Amino acid sequence: MAPVAKEYITHNGFKYEWLGQSTVRITTPSGFVIYTDPVMLDEGAPEAGLILITHHHVDHCLPEFVTPIRGEGTKLGAFHDSYIKHCVQEIKGVRTIKVGQTVVLGPASVTGVEAYATRGFHMKGEGCGFLIEIEGQRIYFAGDTQRISEMEALGKVDVAILPIADNIYAIDAPEMAKAALAMEASLFIPVHFTPEGEGDPEIKEGEFFSKDPRFFTSPADPASLVPLFEGTVTVVALLKKLGSRLIK
Repeated sequence: MAPVAKEYITHNGFKYEWLGQSTVRITTPSGFVIYTDPVMLDEGAPEAGLILITHHHVDHCLPEFVTPIRGEGTKLGAFHDSYIKHCVQEIKGVRTIKVGQTVVLGPASVTGVEAYATRGFHMKGEGCGFLIEIEGQRIYFAGDTQRISEMEALGKVDVAILPIADNIYAIDAPEMAKAALAMEASLFIPVHFTPEGEGDPEIKEGEFFSKDPRFFTSPADPASLVPLFEGTVTVVALLKKLGSRLIK
């Protein structure tokens, strides 16, 4: 029987939900809410305690999806100060996080880590990933990257949130599975793909400020990776896409 995707998964008391693309909502046992690269939201999305943005591409950074979840107390960290204007309308209180730099944002300690591919749009120095340390967990959110040697320097992580596709096939899904295994992640969450059977994005005038959703990723089936983890300590999270690009 084929694995069935779930609306969320809980791991060590943390709740993980996939809203689409690389947008993941992480809710800690204490109720602190983290969003990664918000470009899709679901109905009644709760306010963020922390928003993290890895880079400025349309499929990771859209201000109209930051605004609805950002309150007065929301912390926001982004890779590069020149990208912030593309991602948020109000830059007050936004912190930049460089590769190798650790910034404390509320209860989370966030370190910028390398993210790049040897071909395509994701050149070294243009984006990052984040190592999030909070409430006893080490959560690695990779951003847009292929499997790179710098991942191994992170050591063991509790959760690896990794891309498995892109729109030019620079990211190889089985290689990303090997990266999760190398980091001894107890939970692997595949993101940054279009669910199989989902149609191409419909472009509507005024839906975005100035950005084109045709930049989004190619179809992939994360269930095909499950056999690679048989006999290991790593659980593969197959999550339903809960979010949408439509703001009501």
